[in-house]
Amino acid sequence: MRRRGRRALFHLFFVFLPLTVLAYIVVLYLMIRRTAVRDDAQLADIIVVLGAAQYNGRPSPVFRARLDHTASLFRKNLAGRILTTGGYGLDSRYSEAGVGKSYLVKQSIPGECIFTETSGLTTTDSLEKSITFLKSQNFNRVIAVSDGFHLFRIKRIFTDHQITAFGSPARNSLIESNFRSRAWASLREVFVYTAYLAKHQWHLPGPAAGLSKS
Repeated sequence: MRRRGRRALFHLFFVFLPLTVLAYIVVLYLMIRRTAVRDDAQLADIIVVLGAAQYNGRPSPVFRARLDHTASLFRKNLAGRILTTGGYGLDSRYSEAGVGKSYLVKQSIPGECIFTETSGLTTTDSLEKSITFLKSQNFNRVIAVSDGFHLFRIKRIFTDHQITAFGSPARNSLIESNFRSRAWASLREVFVYTAYLAKHQWHLPGPAAGLSKS
């Protein structure tokens, strides 16, 4: 009887659980990749573009690809407002959101149509800080712009706050155009998304909003 019990425990911990975890990772990875290549942008209240690195006031190539795609969606009249997100890094002079707005204005996007969220330090942080603003303005339909691997989690966060989100992956994304970086970013997203689910399930408090139009 003891031998059977030990054998059952062995199969549970070294066969069944590892296979279950592996299956979860594979299925979630495939779901992330499926969303990453699908553009379902349509008429919405606002475009929310996720920040990325900036260098001395200039957007990085990854961020620039997101901003260029945002500008293209705006010019197609899919939304009349834009929200740039992203806080301050090592250089306290520039926030990602502020750099994003400046870049879009140089692309002839009216500054009065662009809001900024400058305090978020991560994707989830920026989105949760943006949601209070969106709700205060009755913006219930958004187009989310980022690299494709981000969009599965982004759409889930909006959905969890009763906001309809349409994903629109940035064209010419350096991350998505390279197999190795695409695969690594998507695999990492499996674990980041799982961490978000755990936090949401336990109803941990989110950060307060901090938005401006400057």
